[in-house]
Amino acid sequence: QPEVVLIALAAGSLLGWLVAMRVNMIQIPAMVAFQHGAGGVAAFLVSFVELTRVAGPGMAKASGLLGLIIGAVTFSGSLIASGKLANVIKQPPVVLPKHSWWIIGLMVLLCLVGFAASPAQGQALINYLLVLIVLSVLLGLTFSIRIGGADMPVLISFLNATAGLAAAFCGIIIQNRLLIACGATVAASGSILTHVMCKAMNRNLLKVFIGFQPRPGQ
Repeated sequence: QPEVVLIALAAGSLLGWLVAMRVNMIQIPAMVAFQHGAGGVAAFLVSFVELTRVAGPGMAKASGLLGLIIGAVTFSGSLIASGKLANVIKQPPVVLPKHSWWIIGLMVLLCLVGFAASPAQGQALINYLLVLIVLSVLLGLTFSIRIGGADMPVLISFLNATAGLAAAFCGIIIQNRLLIACGATVAASGSILTHVMCKAMNRNLLKVFIGFQPRPGQ
């Protein structure tokens, strides 16, 4: 209903203004990372709601699943990035034992559960979606925690791109062309910015995302 939308818009705008006014220049990167996470959580929540209304498998449902997964990954990854930039989490990279295998395993599980969720309906679909959200959040945490130090700007610009991509997929399932266009624009600009930052810092994009050289046994 229009009244609910206007109230939510006013409340969100007021909250955003209050938060932004309390942030100093040093905290701006952390706030930007948090805002990317907010965009991700908005995308996966809308996708979650719309997926429960889609009749059956198809382009809309596939887009909703992708929006949910990418949005949840962006949300958790952005929280890690924001925490590191705010010194809530230690900034150096954290390399877990068999870190790359954890990431690969989570991605494989996401693909399997996503395919299983495509034809599902009712309570079974909701269960699959909840599992997808948990796996996506774990993937975002595992992916982002291994990046730190001077590579944080690259991570933030990459999360900017994934937030836009999630919004674009969300736009497909709700059939909103403006959201699709804006999300795709943000995804494209964020991808270009990520590449440019790596070039400016003389860093290899793949090496940044793979992580620092692991210690022996990791």
